[in-house]
Amino acid sequence: MSETAVSLSGVIKSFRRFQRPGWRALDALGVPVSPKRYDTFYALRGLDLEIRRGEKVALIGRNGAGKSTLLRVISGQIRADAGQVFVHGTVHALMELGTGFHPDFTGVDNIRSALAYQGIPSHKTGKVIDEIIDFTELEEFINRPVREYSGGMYARLAFAVATTITPEILIIDEILGAGDAYFVGKCVQRMKYLTTQGATIVFVSHDMSAVQLLCDRGVWIDKGLIKADTDILSVSKAYLASVRDDEEVRAMAKSMSLTRGQVADMQGRRFVSLFRLIGVDGGAPSDSFAVAEIRFGGGAKAIGSITPADNDTTSRVIIDSVLMNWKHAVESDGRPLWQFGDFGGRYVHAPWQIDWLKPGQHDSWLEIDYRASTSHAVAVEQYDEKQKTYIRLTEIPKATGKPTWQTVRIGVGGEALSPDRPNVPEPLDLQVLAPEDRYGTGQVKITAFGFFDETGTQRYTLISGERASAVIAYSADEAVLNPVTVIAIYRFDGTCAMQVISNRSGKELGTLVGRGTIRFLFNPLLLGPGDYITSVALFKYLNLASRHEPDAYDLHDRCYTLKVLPPVGIGVEIGMVNQPMTWELSQ
Repeated sequence: MSETAVSLSGVIKSFRRFQRPGWRALDALGVPVSPKRYDTFYALRGLDLEIRRGEKVALIGRNGAGKSTLLRVISGQIRADAGQVFVHGTVHALMELGTGFHPDFTGVDNIRSALAYQGIPSHKTGKVIDEIIDFTELEEFINRPVREYSGGMYARLAFAVATTITPEILIIDEILGAGDAYFVGKCVQRMKYLTTQGATIVFVSHDMSAVQLLCDRGVWIDKGLIKADTDILSVSKAYLASVRDDEEVRAMAKSMSLTRGQVADMQGRRFVSLFRLIGVDGGAPSDSFAVAEIRFGGGAKAIGSITPADNDTTSRVIIDSVLMNWKHAVESDGRPLWQFGDFGGRYVHAPWQIDWLKPGQHDSWLEIDYRASTSHAVAVEQYDEKQKTYIRLTEIPKATGKPTWQTVRIGVGGEALSPDRPNVPEPLDLQVLAPEDRYGTGQVKITAFGFFDETGTQRYTLISGERASAVIAYSADEAVLNPVTVIAIYRFDGTCAMQVISNRSGKELGTLVGRGTIRFLFNPLLLGPGDYITSVALFKYLNLASRHEPDAYDLHDRCYTLKVLPPVGIGVEIGMVNQPMTWELSQ
C-alpha cells in the first residue's frame, strides 16, 4: 500500500465569473460565450502538495485563498484544469452544511441511508445508530426532520455519521465552526483516535486553537499557492503575524483615505511620499480644479514629473473612480489634464504619490501647473507617517475671474521623506479632532499619542499577554507642575475596560515645560482580546477617592482605536482581563 494518501502536482483550477447569470447558464449548456462576458479567476495556481498516510494536516489561510477549492479537487467534487491529482483511499468529505442529508427525513432515517451508502450491513446498523446518537447527544431530536435542525445540530450528526467507521481520508471544511466548543472538543478527540487507526485528516478551520490541538502539520495557502508548509505552530505564528499586518494596513488605509491595496503598494517602496488635493473646507470643489503636470525635486535638481501622458510609473496620480475625486485625463486649452472636483469619490480628496528614489532633502519641492477652481479654495497636503495624518503645505485660493494656468512651487518637509529615520516614538499619532472630542485649558497640550509593541514599533493592534507600551507626546508653553496623566481604554459599549493613572501608581511627573514624552509600560498587557477605543488626558490634579472629573489641561475623549488579539494558540474565551495566575495544590 502506498504511503502517500494525496499527491498534487502543478494543479490549476480557474472559474469563469460571468457578468450576468444568463451567460453562466449558456456556458453550462455548452453554448459558446464571448470572453468579453466574463473574467477568469484562478483559485489554484500550479499548486504542489503531498500528504502522507496518517498525517493530520491543517489548511489555513484567508477567505478566498483557495482552501475549499483544493479540498473539492481532492474529494473529486470538481476537476482541475491542469496538473496531476492522485488520491489513494476512500474520501469522506464534510464540506458544508445542508449537503448529504435529505431535509424531510428524520435524523434516524438519514443515518440509516448514510450507513447503507457506506456499505454497513443491516444487521449491524442498530448498534452503530445507537453509537451515533450517543455521540451526537441528539436523543430528543433524532426522530425529527433534519430541516428543523440548527447548524450546530446538523454538524454533530454529519460528523458522527462520517466517522462511524474509520475513513481512509477525512476532509473537514469549516463545518465544525457551526458546533459549540464542547462538541468541537469531542470531534477533535475522535479525529485524533481515527489517525491512530490509520486515517488521514485534512482540516480547514479559522479556529487556530482547534487547528493546533488536532494537527501537527500546517499548510498556509495564499492566493492559490502554498506560502508555508511546516509544523503547525510555526505556520500558525506566521499566518497570525500576516493577519496582524493586514490589520495594520487596514488602519493605515483609514488614516490615509486610500484602499488597502494602495497602501500595501506604497509600503513596498522605500522613498515614496503621499500627497493630496482637498478643499480648504474639507470637501471637493463643485467647479473642478485642473492639474496638467506635477514636478518634483530637491534644491536646484529636478527628480521627475507626473503627467497624464506618463502616469504608469511609481510616481503617479492615484485614480479610482469609486473612491477618489480625480477625473480621468481630458484635454483642455490644448493640453491634457486631470480634474479634481466633486465626482462622487468616497474619500473626497485627490491623491498622488512621489518616489524620491533616495532619502529626502530638506530643500525638497513640488511644482504644480494648475488652473484654479472658481468655487473652492484648494489645499495641498502631505501625509506624515509619524503623525499618521495629512499636514497642510499650502492653500491655493479660488479664482475670482476666468481661471488661467499658473504654477505654484511648494516646499516639502524633507525629514518626513526619509524612511531611514530611527524608530522613535515621537511625534506619534495625532488625528484631527473635532471640538467635542478634545477639551481643556491648554497650558500643556497632548501633541501625539500611540501604542507600541515590545519591539518598539507603533501598532494599532497588540497581543494580550505580551509586553507593550503607550506614549503621550506633549508641549507645554509654560511650566506645569505635577500634572496627572490618564489613559482610559473603553469597550465600544461604553464599559471602561482599563484605566491607568499616574498618581495611582505613585508617579510624580515633576515640572513639564517645552516638549517631551510620557511612556507607559505594560509588562505585560493584561487587557483581554477585543476592540477598544482610548481616551488620553493630562489633568491638573486627580483625587482617586472622588468620582468627580477634575479640570483637564488637555483631554482627548475616546479618539484612538485599539485592537487586542489573543495570545498565539489560544482560542478559548479568556475575558476582558488576561489574568496571570499561580496555582498551589495542598492535600
